[in-house]
Amino acid sequence: MLHPVIVSTAIMIGFAMPVFVRPLPLHFLLKGALFVVPFVAMCGWIWAVFHVANRALPQPRSHHWGWVFAAPPAIIFVAGSAGWPTNNSPSAFAFFISLFVAITLATKALEQAHDPDGNPSVGRMLGTALLMYFAPVGVFALHGRVLRVASRSR
Repeated sequence: MLHPVIVSTAIMIGFAMPVFVRPLPLHFLLKGALFVVPFVAMCGWIWAVFHVANRALPQPRSHHWGWVFAAPPAIIFVAGSAGWPTNNSPSAFAFFISLFVAITLATKALEQAHDPDGNPSVGRMLGTALLMYFAPVGVFALHGRVLRVASRSR
C-alpha cells in the first residue's frame, strides 16, 4: 500500500548499488547482502501483490507458496556471497526460473481477483506479468488495480 514512488525508488537505488559495492573490500556476507537489496524490494512487492490478490479470491491459494517469493533473493544472496557469476550461469538460470514462478503466481492471483468472472485473457496476464518483471514501471501501472482488489478483499 506504499506509494509507488517509494517502492520504485527503493528498487532503482538497489539496482545501482552493485556498481558501487563491487570494488569495495567488504566481507563476503555483507557484499552478498548488498547485492540482494533490489531483488528483496522487487520480490517483496510481487509477494505483496500476491498476498492482497489472494485474500480477494473466493478460493485463496495456500499461504505455503510464500517461500517462492523468497527464492530469487536467496539465490542471488548465495551467488553474491560465494562470488559465483550471475551472467549465463546455473545461478542465473535458477534465479530466473524462481522469479518466473513467483511472477506467474502473483499475476494469476491478481488477474483472477480483478476480473469479475475470474477468467482473465492470456494477453492481459502477459501484460501484467511484464509489468511485474519491470517493477519500477509496473509499480505505477498496477497500483490502481492492486488498490481496487484490496478494497474488495475480505
